[in-house]
Amino acid sequence: MGPSKRKLSKREEDEIRKYVKERLKNADIAHRFDHIEYVVKLAKKIGKKEGANLRILIPAAYLHDISFRGEGYANHTERSVREAETLLRKIGFSEKEIEKIKETIISSSFESFTKGIEPKSIEGKVLRDADWLEAMGARGIARAFAFGSYYGCKELGKVKWNLKKPPKLKFNLNKPDPSPIYHFFSKLLHLKEKMLTKTGKKLAEKRHKFMIEFLKRYKAECEGRM
Repeated sequence: MGPSKRKLSKREEDEIRKYVKERLKNADIAHRFDHIEYVVKLAKKIGKKEGANLRILIPAAYLHDISFRGEGYANHTERSVREAETLLRKIGFSEKEIEKIKETIISSSFESFTKGIEPKSIEGKVLRDADWLEAMGARGIARAFAFGSYYGCKELGKVKWNLKKPPKLKFNLNKPDPSPIYHFFSKLLHLKEKMLTKTGKKLAEKRHKFMIEFLKRYKAECEGRM
């Protein structure tokens, strides 16, 4: 049977979940298993509404950041697909399914986006939306500060830029931004406009608004106005 005809079994999902949970114990705090759990939940929610193949989408969602352990984040997508391939073959996925899952992971990552790679499949579009939504809103704020601290940011940062028309600051894929606040302007505040599915766009609106309100409050408190 082809990948479009088969469902992901509970056994298969449990095996993937168990493997990923164990492998991400040493990841930075923004990329441990709770991040994966929430991306999977979002991917399932969006995927069901958008008609994605869940047998391809769900494994890709579990495995998209599998290399975030001790290696850091540069070139992590390539490492993730190599590890995903080995695991999926061991579990019993077909070569055709494995290639589709690898393609979904590769095309959905922010790393790939910076290289001009855009997802063509609905599974890739859904996973990208789900992963990027996890970088927005309340959890996105928490993850930004956790990530910055883990990778050595020296300050929290100040809101020095226009919140009504946020500038696109330079983003460096090989090292952390100067501060978590800077990261909002280099990446997080620009994710809303990059959503690829109708469901993702709707969810992004609320999360984006929450981040703007947070930054307004943060700025006011830093200036002693609140």
